Amino acid sequence: MYQNLTRILAIIMTFCLTEACSGEKKVYQFQTSINEDWQLFSSVALNSDGQQVSQPDFTPPSYYKINIPATVLSGLIQNGLYPDLYFGGQLEAVDQKIFETPWWYRKTFILEKEHDSFFHLIFEGINQKANIWLNGQLIAGKETIDGPFGIWQLDVSEFVVAGKNTLAVEVFRPEWGDLTIGFVDWSPEAPDNNMGLWRGVVLKKSGPVSIHHPFVTSKVNTQTLKEADLTISTQLRNHTGINQKVNLEARFNGVSVSKTVELLPHEAKEVVLSPDEYKKLHVKNPKLWWPVNLGEPHLYNMEISASVNRKESDLQRFRFGIRQIEEYRTPDDHLGFKVNGQEVLIKGGGWVDDMLLADTDEKVIAQVDYVKHMNLNTIRLEGFWGRNKTLFDRCDEQGIMLMIGWSCQWEWAYYSGREEDQYIAIRDPKEQKHQAQAYTDQVRWLRNHPSVFLWNFGSDKLPRPELELLLRKYIAGVDTTRPLLSACKGHVSEITGTTGVKMNGPYDWVSPNYWYIDQRFGGAFGFNTETGPGPQIPTLESIKRMIPESDLWPRGEMWDYHSGRFEFRNLDRFLKAFNARYGEASTLKEFVFKNQISNYEAIRPMFEAFAVNKPNATGIIQWMLNSAWPKIIWQLYDYYLVPNAAFYGTKKANSPLVPIYNYGNNNIYVHNEFLYGHDQLTLAVKVLDINSKLLFEEKRPFNIGANQSKMVFALPSLENLTTTYFLDLRLFDKNGKEIIYNFYWLSTRADTHDWDATYWVYTPGIDIADMTGINSMPKANVILDYSIQKEAGQYIATVRVKNQSEVLAFFMELRMVDRETDRTIVPVFWDDNYISLLPGEERTLKARISVKDNELSDLGLKATGWNVEFLGN
Repeated sequence: MYQNLTRILAIIMTFCLTEACSGEKKVYQFQTSINEDWQLFSSVALNSDGQQVSQPDFTPPSYYKINIPATVLSGLIQNGLYPDLYFGGQLEAVDQKIFETPWWYRKTFILEKEHDSFFHLIFEGINQKANIWLNGQLIAGKETIDGPFGIWQLDVSEFVVAGKNTLAVEVFRPEWGDLTIGFVDWSPEAPDNNMGLWRGVVLKKSGPVSIHHPFVTSKVNTQTLKEADLTISTQLRNHTGINQKVNLEARFNGVSVSKTVELLPHEAKEVVLSPDEYKKLHVKNPKLWWPVNLGEPHLYNMEISASVNRKESDLQRFRFGIRQIEEYRTPDDHLGFKVNGQEVLIKGGGWVDDMLLADTDEKVIAQVDYVKHMNLNTIRLEGFWGRNKTLFDRCDEQGIMLMIGWSCQWEWAYYSGREEDQYIAIRDPKEQKHQAQAYTDQVRWLRNHPSVFLWNFGSDKLPRPELELLLRKYIAGVDTTRPLLSACKGHVSEITGTTGVKMNGPYDWVSPNYWYIDQRFGGAFGFNTETGPGPQIPTLESIKRMIPESDLWPRGEMWDYHSGRFEFRNLDRFLKAFNARYGEASTLKEFVFKNQISNYEAIRPMFEAFAVNKPNATGIIQWMLNSAWPKIIWQLYDYYLVPNAAFYGTKKANSPLVPIYNYGNNNIYVHNEFLYGHDQLTLAVKVLDINSKLLFEEKRPFNIGANQSKMVFALPSLENLTTTYFLDLRLFDKNGKEIIYNFYWLSTRADTHDWDATYWVYTPGIDIADMTGINSMPKANVILDYSIQKEAGQYIATVRVKNQSEVLAFFMELRMVDRETDRTIVPVFWDDNYISLLPGEERTLKARISVKDNELSDLGLKATGWNVEFLGN
């Protein structure tokens, strides 16, 4: 009973980690984040050193009150110094000189310190260098605290006192040539170079023995999926000068296993609980963690405690998933991945943190939810690892896989400030060891997240061989459950041979058929770790939020400023093809909406082609998923979380069961991503000319197996096609119920390419398909009505759209808006959008939005269509 009471009290203490105490925070065991109520101030005109600043009675001449994580600049923004830094060119007005001198972060907290209590401070991310002081003592200097990706665990037991404690961190801005957090060609650099505490600080309190780096690994019987072996490990540290006998206990899902461990004075020991020793760790009928559309992403709660003399000394809780990751090679040596023994087509986007590393948890969660909503299963992190664990937690919950690695910023002189060669710019043996240790810190920090499926070292380049060996050695000591990728480009490593992946572009616009017919560059074969059809211009409301009215139209320098950098500093390449394809726009409204048509047409076939071409195609990462700041390129939704048409083109293309038009051979395929087959399906095909005349109609019954792409229908050559025409594809189940539809606009003029002129950015077009027929389409009258209900913490808008005309209603955009501001309410989850309706067709759509900050009376619906006049809107 005593043990149970102790455990209950420990649980209560873990959840109630802080309480108000004379304006300070009182910290209890076992650990708590101390991220609130910090002081931020510059060292300019500060006539005090760290010894003085870290005294409880010190008062800075002036300071800003902030919460961390926060870089210096984002901390200043918390205090209202820069109201809208991302609007227009206001970023350029920030005085960068104020960041050239060190800044101080200062925090006071209160401790109860018993004779047998021990303390650690864990700094989860500091950029770039820092001196750390506690109660007048330097506990770590900038010679040690160096680099953004190190995680620093400092034993401060001898420095803390009962009562008030003051922590002061002097941070130094990255210098040119430092390997730091950085933004490449998708946005400007942060004016402060992201100096500061970009992640949080944890205070850990324990008894004589503490728990560090607990880890659960799983080995699944991939033949039956009916059993799995779990191995639990953790490091135990004895903080005393005497031997300690420790009872280590792990508890999850009604299972409890324990072991008695003896520790020598000040010993740190890795302890393993294996299924060979504990039969309970051989789990029958486990609930497995699966990626999107393959199953549920089940999670388990683990609790690990260490007790000394029947008193709980430390306790840690975390979640884990039971799943197994494997890599494989196709006959053509393309790298692929399996989850729980099943081949998975990687479908994802490239993530970037906010430029000031200031994403809110709510925004991160919304973005992960968007990824799932688009039927994507992967996020690639290049040099950004999240300001906290919110990204990783949400990916665990939503079944999103994460591939993680360093940024290509460290590979190019004009980003890193270092001399270039064929490798990542980490040369000095001491620096190699330092960076390998930092990478290992990240692996330890994240390895319990089932969403993380791959550690990769380089982006465009390999690490030099001695660094790759060091990385592999270090990581083998902390995680053997995930594959390691030497680089995200098609290189040959001296250590491990071919990478099996490719990074050959394109990054700018290419025609829809490119992905099907290219056999040399970025087309649908192998694993393309980053690519995309170029600009994805946001909706009109977002353009107006980033660009001043005087610069909106015609397009000019401000549009270029919010484009990319260097090769991507303007839209010239894209606009050449866009204007030839759709016709030059005469107004801003026409330009932006017509770009949504282009966004959809460009992105959908990229994902579809990789689905059609599997298993030879193993993965595709859209460059990019999101935005570091308001921009007009490389995004499936914009900085303000407003989806563009590429969002819904992606969602359609990656639907788990979908008909697909192959732009390469004009045949119709069906892709089934589910791990089970479907019988008695029917494919319905219709072709209409630009005047909505039905030229062809056919239905074809078929079956399809699990995880398969199948050619179902060969589209015949048709006469009397107009230059621009339409293809309508639908799937029906055995009862005649429509499952999904997919609608295309096509041209009798074929896209052709100048393959010999290909370079890393794109393949230029020679002939461009003619879609200008849409410019003279007759008007369609569409009835629109809707209702909104509150259900389970959400508003559900049900929208009925009926085309009462004899002509096609082409490309309709629906928005749930705030009636007062006319802005889209985000995040928003439409089951479909940017839809087209055949003559006389009616369709019902639903949208989900949060009730938070939204009143039902404030919600409205707005609709826009290319050739549409709405009635009842």
